[in-house]
Amino acid sequence: MENKETVNRLENIGTTKNETFNQNELIEEKSKAISHKDLSLKRLDESFNKHIELLEYKKSHLLAYWINDFANYHDEERSFDFDSLKIFKRGDIVKVNLGFNVGKEMGGLHYCVVINKYDNNSSGTLNVIPLSSSKEGKVYNNTTCVDLGDELYNLLYNKFEVELERVTKRFSKLGNLPIEERAKELNYISKRSDYLEKVKDEIFRMKHGSIAYVNQITTISKQRVFKTPILSGIKVSPNSMDLLDEKIKKLYTK
Repeated sequence: MENKETVNRLENIGTTKNETFNQNELIEEKSKAISHKDLSLKRLDESFNKHIELLEYKKSHLLAYWINDFANYHDEERSFDFDSLKIFKRGDIVKVNLGFNVGKEMGGLHYCVVINKYDNNSSGTLNVIPLSSSKEGKVYNNTTCVDLGDELYNLLYNKFEVELERVTKRFSKLGNLPIEERAKELNYISKRSDYLEKVKDEIFRMKHGSIAYVNQITTISKQRVFKTPILSGIKVSPNSMDLLDEKIKKLYTK
């Protein structure tokens, strides 16, 4: 009996020591985390001050925007509902926050072409080719890029035209509806008109001509993809996908 009590006391002492050790480890790790955080913030402040001193205000703004976005992505990582996103298909056009670029990387907001052959709700990433608006007079490297012309612009513009015609027809038939149904129809037309304004704004911001930077294929978290109905159903043609595939083969395969 005494031996059993002795064993229990020894086990309790061992447990207490382990708990104390674990607690001390946690305190030490917390201290390290705070120290690393403070050093990182100090280094970041130095970087901002350097950009400002060099009159690189745009770069300073972009860095600040990206830090804010990155912090939001990081905070939402555990709770982000990937099931809320559509299942993407090869050739789909998505709008992506590529973040703050280093060197000649593409950064910021860009349309991208999805190149995944298969996608599902359990996948948290996409493989994409970034697009950029073509600039007049600029010569692009045909070895690494594919000129998609006005395809993306035309796809969005055609979508706007189709939706505008649909809304206009429904509006013209309002007078034929019973009074009790007009309010419901007007509400629908109002919502679709707001949607049309958003599509129009997107077209207005978009420039004619898109260049696909195949040499900058990247894997992104789906958190970076903007949820927008404007791009629903917008995808590049099979012919354009063939051009992209050929360029991928030349750049990345034997």
